[in-house]
Formats: sequence, structure tokens, C-alpha cells
Amino acid sequence: MYDRFFQSKWILLFVFIQTVNFQAQERIVSLQEPFVVLLDPMDGTILDPEFIDLSSLSPGTPKAFIQVDDELWISDQLEDRIDRFDISGTYLGAIGGQVSDGGLDNIRGMAVVNNTEVWVTNAGTNNGAPGDAVVRLDLDGNNLGFFATSGSTSTFDIIDVGGEVYLSYIGTTSKIERRDYSGNVLGNIVEEGVVQFIQQIEQNTGNNSIYAAVFSTLGGNSSGLYEFSETDGAILNYWNEGNLRGVAALGNGNILVSNSSGVSILDPNTGISTSISNESGQYFGRLDLAGCTTPPAPTGDAEQTFNEGATLADIVVTPPDVSWFATETDAMNGTNALPLNTVLVDGSTYYAVNIVGGCLSDSLAVTVTLILGLDENGISDIIAYPNPIESILYIDSPVTMDVVSVYNLAGQIVLRELSLPTHATVDLQKLVSGVYVLEVIVNDQRQQIRIVKR
Repeated sequence: MYDRFFQSKWILLFVFIQTVNFQAQERIVSLQEPFVVLLDPMDGTILDPEFIDLSSLSPGTPKAFIQVDDELWISDQLEDRIDRFDISGTYLGAIGGQVSDGGLDNIRGMAVVNNTEVWVTNAGTNNGAPGDAVVRLDLDGNNLGFFATSGSTSTFDIIDVGGEVYLSYIGTTSKIERRDYSGNVLGNIVEEGVVQFIQQIEQNTGNNSIYAAVFSTLGGNSSGLYEFSETDGAILNYWNEGNLRGVAALGNGNILVSNSSGVSILDPNTGISTSISNESGQYFGRLDLAGCTTPPAPTGDAEQTFNEGATLADIVVTPPDVSWFATETDAMNGTNALPLNTVLVDGSTYYAVNIVGGCLSDSLAVTVTLILGLDENGISDIIAYPNPIESILYIDSPVTMDVVSVYNLAGQIVLRELSLPTHATVDLQKLVSGVYVLEVIVNDQRQQIRIVKR
């Protein structure tokens, strides 16, 4: 009995660890020009608001994102090209473009099909493109030809559901169509005329259904998010989320949606959506880092001492070109890296990660101690209370204070006040919960006190 009990506990622990690792290796990608934004696949938290900056490419309308082996492809609807990046976001080149033999025009959704090809929805005839069609590329970006979709207006998105492909269409003949891997029509999931202008679609395998981001209104059916039955195309659910472009399901059961107003998280049970970004959004994609080979973790002393004014660049680790983070969570996800000129804060812990080809090592935690240079007649008898604090911090000093500053653990000043009396108050109500450093300067001498904001 006890063996079975402990065995079940270890199984649960193993599943938990596997789940954590799975989440750490995956991201949802949101295209919000000019940035490619990384989101947590479980709850939609923004992990990196500027994973890729597309500004230097003079983008038109970056529309869709897919991962092709160890490359990231982004379709640009107005520039008629697919921009390619490596797994870390470094630009590699483009497919197509506004040249006579580019072969693409007015492109939108893309998908890796049957693990052997990339299919791209195409609508125009410029650059030698085939008009209303699906253009086929191999995984190296070489053009394999196309199959026409004219007669049913333009396609807008495409997904591989295993054994066949679903295509969304726009216009008054909007529908969701089924095709085999040779491009032959197998029928429709959603018939023509039910809704108008279907943009991104996503399969919901848990409910045998399809989420559809509908951009325009048709008759009694408004724009918004629809859930259609894969069996007969019936409308299972509808949420009035406006003129939608993108949709992606989260691991916690909520749904990401995007439009010109930004990106929101929809709770399908309550129908309440919460905005997480006000930047105009297009399609969502998924980034899988599971193929990473974990680099060696940095090495170095876990506790290091420096003179006041030292920066992250002064911490001694091997290799020296690591990335630094203020929290273990940021280090695990590779988000919010700190610049090397970040000034060290006494008593703080920083996390070093070795990043090779976009793959993250385990982190090394280094706690720093600063030599502040205070003499025996310094200002070490300053008192700050309460600690932890909810809003108002009281500071008692034997003399008037020249400068009072509050730093976050990244070494950034979040509050500064000058010439305070011996008994002063500082309002910290607007600061988010976390650990901060209070620094008081009197006659070029200073004292630092760690405070916790609840």
C-alpha cells in the first residue's frame, strides 16, 4: 500500500516536471507590427514584447507565423514575401518579394503540410503569382507549383489537421473547406454564406471543433469569434469580440483573440475578455523550442563582492558572454534580459544564462555584496518602516536627508525625492509587489535598506 502511494506521488511529480518543461519549451507568437511578441502558451502572459523587431525590413503587413524545422517564417501580405529567421530571431533572408519572379502576391496564412511542404494562401497576380491559389513550397523555400482556388474567392488561412487540410475563405462565399494533401477538395466544414470574411482558424481537438476569427458581418451573423462543429458545421459557440483577425487556444482553457485594437484573452465560460496589449494584432503562431540542445550552464562563485557602482559586466562567470536576468522566472524563459551596464544593487541576486542558437542553459544565481565605503560616523542608523509595506513608508533619520531613492532589483530608479526632513514619508502605493532597495544619501554618504512591497 505504501509502495503504491509513493509510486503515485512520484508519477504525479514526474508529470508535473514534464508539464513545466513542456511549457518552458513552447511559446505562442503574436504578430504586432513591428514586433514579434512571445506569449506564455498556458495563460497568455507576455514573455518577450520585442522578440523580433521587423522595423529594419520595412514591413507592410506581417500576417502569419509558422515554424519550419529550425527556421521561423513570417508572411508579409503587402510586401508579397516570406521573411525567414533562425530560432533565435536572426534574419536569414526572404522568399518571394516584389520582383518579376517572386511568385507571391497578397499572401496571408501559411502551414507546414504533411511535414514535407509549406502551403501559402495567395490572392494576387503581381510578381508572377497565380492569383487565387495555394502556392506550394518545399521546406527550403523552393516553389513547387500551386493549385487554384478561384471560383470560391480568396483563401485567408490554412491548417493541417492530420491527414487533410482546412482552408478559410473570405467574401460573401466565406467557408471552411477540406482538401487532401494533393489539394483535392473533400467538402466543407462550414458552408458558404454562414459568416463573412473568416481570417485565422484553429482546431480545438478537445471539443471536435474549429475556432474561427470572423472579420465582417453577414446578415444575422456578426463578426467575432465562432466555434464550429467539425462534424456538421453547426455554430457551437459565439463571442462578440468585434472584427477579429487572429485566434489561439491557451492551455488553461481561455482563448487569445486579436484585432486592430490589440490582443485580448477571452474566458469562454464567462464571455469576458481582458486586454493584454493595445498594439494592433494579426495572426498567432506557435514556437517549439523542444529541439534545443541545452548548452552548458555558466560557472562562477555564487557570492561575489564589488565596490559601489559596479555593473553586471563586472561579475566573474564563465563563459563571459552570458545573458543576465533579475528573476529566476525570466532566466528560465529567456525574457527581459538586463543590459550589462545595469548597476548592481547590494544584496541582490542575479541569474546568468548561457544562450546558444536560441537554446537556454540552466541558470547560475549570483548574490552580490557591495562595499559602500561608509565610515564609523556614517548614516547607518536610519530606520525605514513598516517593512514589508503596503503603501506609505516612514523614514527616520538623525539628520535631514539630501536624496532618497528607490531602486528595483534591475538597478533602475523607480522613485526619487530630494531634501527630506528627519522624519519623512514616501508613498509607494503605485509600485507593483516585489523587492526594492531604499537608498538614502547624506553628505555624500549613503545607506541602503531592502524593502518588500506587498
